Amino acid sequence: MKDRTYIFFIATYFAQGMIGIAYVPISYLLKDGLGLSASQSAAFIVWMTLPFLLKPLLGTITDGLPLAGRRRVPYLLVSALATSAGWLALAALPGYSYLPTLLLLTAVNVGIAFADVLCDGVMVERGKRFDKTGAYQAAQIGTLYATILATGAGGGWLAEHASYRTVFALTAAFPLLIFASTFTVQEAPSAPTARQARLLLDGLKGILTSRPFWASCLLVLLFSFNPFQGTAFFYYQTDALGFSKVLVGSLASIGGAAGAAGAVLFWKFYNRDAAVRGRAVRLDTPTLIRWSIAANVPLTLLYWGYRGAVSAVLLTAVLGIANVAMRLSLMDLAAKACPEHGEATTFALYMSVFNLAAWSSNLLGARLYDLLHGGALGPHGAMALLISLSAVCTAACWPLLRWIPVPAVR
Repeated sequence: MKDRTYIFFIATYFAQGMIGIAYVPISYLLKDGLGLSASQSAAFIVWMTLPFLLKPLLGTITDGLPLAGRRRVPYLLVSALATSAGWLALAALPGYSYLPTLLLLTAVNVGIAFADVLCDGVMVERGKRFDKTGAYQAAQIGTLYATILATGAGGGWLAEHASYRTVFALTAAFPLLIFASTFTVQEAPSAPTARQARLLLDGLKGILTSRPFWASCLLVLLFSFNPFQGTAFFYYQTDALGFSKVLVGSLASIGGAAGAAGAVLFWKFYNRDAAVRGRAVRLDTPTLIRWSIAANVPLTLLYWGYRGAVSAVLLTAVLGIANVAMRLSLMDLAAKACPEHGEATTFALYMSVFNLAAWSSNLLGARLYDLLHGGALGPHGAMALLISLSAVCTAACWPLLRWIPVPAVR
C-alpha cells in the first residue's frame, strides 16, 4: 500500500471499532447491574455520549490552535494515551455505581471523539488534495464495521463470561494502536496560531451561510433519526423476544459484516458507470443518496416482521448494507464541502448531526417504548410504531435532495 496514510486510517478505525467490545457489557451493566429501565438507560447513554455532540468544538481546537506547530499529531498522541488511562480507571473501580461509572465513561468518550475528529481532519485534508475522500472513508468505515464481527459476538460472550473489570482492562489496550499509528501521519507545519485562527474563521463563514450545507445537515438528521434502534431495540430483543446475550452480540456481528460489505460495494462502484435499463448511469454521490433513500423506506418497514432469530438475521444483514451505502455517500458529500483550514471543524459539524440524530432518537425511542409497551399496543405494537416513525423520517429526506450539490467528477 503506497499511501501510508491508509495505515493510520485503518489502525485508528480498528481501534475505535474494537473499543465496541465493551458496549454489549455496558448495556447489561446498565440494565442488570444498575437496574435501569429503558428510558433511564437511554438517559445515561445521552450523558455518556455527550462528547460526540461537542465534536465541532474539538475540531475548532485542532484547526485553530496548533500544538508545537502542528494541528493533528500532538493532539492525537495525547488523546490516545488519555483514553487508555480512562478505561484503566474504569477497570480499577471497586464497584459500579451510577455517578462514577457515568463520569469515567463520559471522559473516555471525550478521548474517542477527539481522536475521531483528528483522524477526519487528516482524511479531509489529504482526501481533497489527492481526490481520495471517498476511498479514505470507505477504508475507515469498512474497517469500523469489520471490527463489529469481533466486538458483537465477542462483547456478548464477555457479557456472559467475564467481569466488567476484565472487559474495561481489555478495552484499554486499543487506544494505544492509535498512538502507534500516528507516527505514519505526514503533517506539514501549520501557520502561526493567530493567522491559523483567522483562516479558520474565514472558511467557516462561507460554509455556515451556505443553503446546501444546512439542507445536507437536515438530510443527515432525518435519515439518521431511527427511534426504533438503540436502547429501545435492546430491551425489545431481550425482554419481548427473549434473545440471549450471545444472540444479541451475534446480531451485532452480522450488522458489522453487512456494514463492511456495504463499504466494499461503495469502494467498488463509487463514481463509476453502471448500466441501468439499458443506459449508463454515473454512480456519483447524489445518485447514491437518492437510491439509498428510495430503498431505505420499504427496507425499514420490513422490520415490522422482526419477531425471531431468522428474521433478525435477515433484516440486520440487508438493512446494514443499505445504511452504510447511504452513510458513506453523505460523508463524502460532507468531506468535499469542507473549506481549507477548517477541515476538522466543518466535518465535525456534519458528524455531530449524525450523533445528534442517534442521541435524540435513542432517547425518544426509549421513552416511547417505556410508555407504550406495557399498554394496549404491547411490545410488538410499540416497536411497530417506532419503526413507522423511522420510515416517515427517511421519506421526509426526499424534498431536500434539490439542494444537494453535484460534485465535480474528474
